[in-house]
Amino acid sequence: MSEHSVRCARWDRLTTDELYGIVVLRNRVFALEQRVTAEDFDGRDRHADTEHWWFGTDTAAVGYLRLVRPAPDEPHPDGSAPPSWVIGRVATDPGHRGKGIAGRLVAAVLAEHGHEPFVLHAQEYVAGLYERHGFVRFGEPYVEAGIRHVGMHRA
Repeated sequence: MSEHSVRCARWDRLTTDELYGIVVLRNRVFALEQRVTAEDFDGRDRHADTEHWWFGTDTAAVGYLRLVRPAPDEPHPDGSAPPSWVIGRVATDPGHRGKGIAGRLVAAVLAEHGHEPFVLHAQEYVAGLYERHGFVRFGEPYVEAGIRHVGMHRA
């Protein structure tokens, strides 16, 4: 995978090939594999400060996450500072799982923004990935899009 690297861009800096690779991956994981029926493209992809992080080449993403600013009512642990960022839409191509791609993406995001508080809403079965990066669970697990999730926070 030496030709692959972690990449980051905001909406106005994504090339059409990069965006196509991201869309294909998100569709493959969320729509086809996980059968999520909620709209994936919620408008937040295009926000000026949203960051798109992916692992892959110029034309193919094999891992992806989206970094967005939190909504005003974004859940976070009582007594903690409100988050500056929300990690979401984390996806790894099924043929590339088990190679540490999601962990590399999270590490890259934290290298850039780790001094700021984060939240994310993890699918419960992968919460350990985020715990290895300093995230802690908060609140009760819940079901979203038919999948058990847990809130996670990193101060």
